[in-house]
Amino acid sequence: MRLKIKWNDDRVRGATTAILLIGRERLARGETDDLIQASLAEYRDDPEGYKQNKAAWPDALELGPLTRPANVAYYKNLIAAIDVLLQKLADGKRQFNSLLELDNTLVASLKHVGSR
Repeated sequence: MRLKIKWNDDRVRGATTAILLIGRERLARGETDDLIQASLAEYRDDPEGYKQNKAAWPDALELGPLTRPANVAYYKNLIAAIDVLLQKLADGKRQFNSLLELDNTLVASLKHVGSR
């Protein structure tokens, strides 16, 4: 049986939220290299640790611990890019056959945000 992950599946929203939350923490630590891919890898490698951290972190739309103007701008652009991507996925009724395919799509679609 093939795995189908639809555009409106909680796993899509969960992955994008993880990118924002983990990415914000990485930005605050100054870890900007491959931010999207590294955030997704951390999320997939330790989902329980992510859940514990998520309970303590501010909402994904808040700037949280970000203080550097460049990081604040990056994070705001990332929020906007994720909103646009989620709308495109919904409009196209996009489906994914695996979590790897979903993650690859997210990385490919959001990697331009890191270009400074």
